[in-house]
Amino acid sequence: MQTYLALAEGSVSSSIIIDGMELPSSPDAIIPILSGINADLDHEVQPHGLISKFVVIRPSTHPMYDLNYRFFQLVPGNPVTFDYSGSCGHSILAAIQVAMKWGWLPHASPGLRVRVYVENVGDSLVCEIDHAVRSGMNCTAHFIVDPHTTLESLLPTGTLTNQLQTDSGDYDVSIVSSGNPYVFVDAADLGIRSEEQLFEADSDIAERLESIRRAAALALGWNPDGVFPKVAAIASFEPDTIAFRALSIPSWHPTIALTGAACIGAAAAIEGTIIHRIVQQTNSTGYRLKVITKGGSTVISTATTGGKLSDQLLYSSISEKNVRLLGALPFKEGATYEWESQRKVYA
Repeated sequence: MQTYLALAEGSVSSSIIIDGMELPSSPDAIIPILSGINADLDHEVQPHGLISKFVVIRPSTHPMYDLNYRFFQLVPGNPVTFDYSGSCGHSILAAIQVAMKWGWLPHASPGLRVRVYVENVGDSLVCEIDHAVRSGMNCTAHFIVDPHTTLESLLPTGTLTNQLQTDSGDYDVSIVSSGNPYVFVDAADLGIRSEEQLFEADSDIAERLESIRRAAALALGWNPDGVFPKVAAIASFEPDTIAFRALSIPSWHPTIALTGAACIGAAAAIEGTIIHRIVQQTNSTGYRLKVITKGGSTVISTATTGGKLSDQLLYSSISEKNVRLLGALPFKEGATYEWESQRKVYA
């Protein structure tokens, strides 16, 4: 079974890409194999932090797609667990780069478009190559939604805002699902009044955000110990610009997840959400929103037919994403590779 390590810059973790052609189709049946791979890793070798993203890919048999992708988020613990209820945009780009190395896709060249079906959530992502070198590429990620996706359908609770009760107080939030589900909190409600305060926030703010995330999960009927929904504090200290800081695993996200960028773009388009009010956007039909994070900035282009709940989301695009190959997985000395024999059961 082929495996490879790759990184999309801005991700909290590099991604382990796994050839899924000889694996079972059921994600629950794949998890024991992922646990075996994780147990064989040399966790002292972490060139880009904890390796927490596991991806299974297959060449697509559907005429509209080039690649099928399924994401598994490692959740630290004893034992570790895996959450596959959402996806990861950065790891999709990493998977595309590895699929090119394996010969499943044409070599990267400017203008090439690769279409990926995201099995976790039923979404589509189109990766458009802008620049390519031997060991990496620069690209634009287009999140394509199903036709006739209304803005109302992006609200898992059916409302523009929700009040969540936590041990540290009650918070008004907007819960929006596009790319991944996110809980957006006005940073001012956390006592944050400046960009510096947001980007230097300590563990107390992180713990309050985590309590908000758990309350949102319970409100949605989801497992609060899982990874989703994600949670982020937002503010605007400049016109048409969002300052953004989100939690990830195991702590603060260094920048912004691609799915988070897609979600914040969609949320800003919906009149009445907390983000829309912060941005004070009056024309949501098509715009470019600049998002500032502690690790840099991102520009998100989102297209809708308008800002009412009956209007439709068309797509979200995030450009200037860099991806590079890292090499073989860092297996420890004495690794058992028992997961290889597990895989052969399904061959």
